[in-house]
This record gives sequence, structure tokens and C-alpha cells, in this order.
Amino acid sequence: MDIDIPHDLGRDEAKRRVEQGLPKLEQHIPGGGTMTATWPSDYALEMEISAMAQTIPVKLLIEEDKVRGTVSIPMFLKMMSGPISDFIKTSAQKMLTKA
Repeated sequence: MDIDIPHDLGRDEAKRRVEQGLPKLEQHIPGGGTMTATWPSDYALEMEISAMAQTIPVKLLIEEDKVRGTVSIPMFLKMMSGPISDFIKTSAQKMLTKA
């Protein structure tokens, strides 16, 4: 599932805000899930969100005017793909709007 989150921050500021928001994100994963995050390159973020004994890989690419993402929902959680995608998109939007 692909998501796009527009912003007008520029790449560096968008990355800074996402980095600052990551520690808070784990606290909001339903069911006491966990998250790991790595930056394989300057503007690419790879996360794994674990919840309900399932792992959800998320890849984000921070661009000049948007954050482009791919969320891979496991078959077991397909029925929840809408809420999961909404959670990730809403979380990223919150990170981008807070200074």
C-alpha cells in the first residue's frame, strides 16, 4: 500500500521532524507493539512495526515536498489495512506539522 504525505518544509526539515517524532510513535502503536527504525540513506527511512505477533514493514522516502511511503501489510492483518495505513499516515502528518 502506497501513501503520500505532502508538506512544504523541504527535505532537511521534514527529515528532522520525522526523526524527532519516531520515539513518540512507538508509544501509540495499538496493543503495546514495538518499532525499529533505520536510515539506510540520508532521506530513506525503513521501519518495522510489530503488533499482534505480526511485523509490518514501512519504507519512507523524504522528498522536497512530500513523504512517499510503502506499507507492506501481512495477510493476517489485511482486514485492518485501512486503519493501519491511516495510523501511519496520520502519525507522519503529525510529525511534519509539529516544530
